[in-house]
Amino acid sequence: MMEKELIILGGGPAGVAASIYAARKRMDFVLVSRDIGGQILTSGDIENYVGFRNIDGITFAQKLIEQLNYLEVEPIYAEAIDFRVLDNKFALSLSNGQSIYANNLLICTGADHKKLGVKGEEDGIGRGVSYCYTCDAPFYKNQKVVVVGGGNSGLEAAEQLIKYAIDITVLEYTDKIKADEVLQSKVLSNEKVKVLTSHKVSEILLNSNKNVVGILVEDMKSQKTYQIEANGVFVEIGTKPNTELFINSGIKLTQWGEIIIDQNNRASMLKTYAAGDCTNIYAKQIITAAGEGAKALLSIYHDITYGVRSYI
Repeated sequence: MMEKELIILGGGPAGVAASIYAARKRMDFVLVSRDIGGQILTSGDIENYVGFRNIDGITFAQKLIEQLNYLEVEPIYAEAIDFRVLDNKFALSLSNGQSIYANNLLICTGADHKKLGVKGEEDGIGRGVSYCYTCDAPFYKNQKVVVVGGGNSGLEAAEQLIKYAIDITVLEYTDKIKADEVLQSKVLSNEKVKVLTSHKVSEILLNSNKNVVGILVEDMKSQKTYQIEANGVFVEIGTKPNTELFINSGIKLTQWGEIIIDQNNRASMLKTYAAGDCTNIYAKQIITAAGEGAKALLSIYHDITYGVRSYI
């Protein structure tokens, strides 16, 4: 059994930023995470983080690890599988068999990719259905692919796929593409890319070996259904917060499962805090997650030092 003043749960930008600040303040803390980087590990080129003109997700995550190593932060690489409050302390049971107790908890568990929930999706994972264009784009050289989602993630996927695929269809459920204008102008002008708005995926089509051969789509305006040939389907329709552990825990969540926080990253339960994509902040970006993680740690340090605490 391990006992600390603070547990930082999650090793994405928020959790790493908080750990950096905690280490510099010589706090008694532990960082628990299944990995370092979170969603960054599946990101393509990052062009909107201060200090980096362009950096890929894997390299960015490696820099996070290097900074943790420099500050002698040794994460516990495991997942939290149970959360309880025992004797006014937070108790986490981990997938490696360890148990950790702490007086304060900072939740930085981030978010994971949403799924379409259509026939063929689950069976096609790893056989043409992908949620990681950075990982899988090179496998689709000279092939036809579909990207589901017209936001930034969808067009970032299309941008990466331009280097490999011969034909890219971007499918968007609403009546317009929602990605940043700069990204739109860069991607949609490419002759390989075509866009279908007001369309939704009804089914992912598989052959007898369960490999993707296409999709069945519905035109929302005409209500007609037809097939699109494709070897790969990249699903980029957003994320859901990783907060299942805290449902019915007493920590208030939004209807979407986001942890509700105040301006100082305090959650609804005394001595619980949250930062990053698992919270109800407006902007889910790498830079905002890192900033929120730093701010949350400073809030925790203030509350521990001065005992000042307000409730949501």
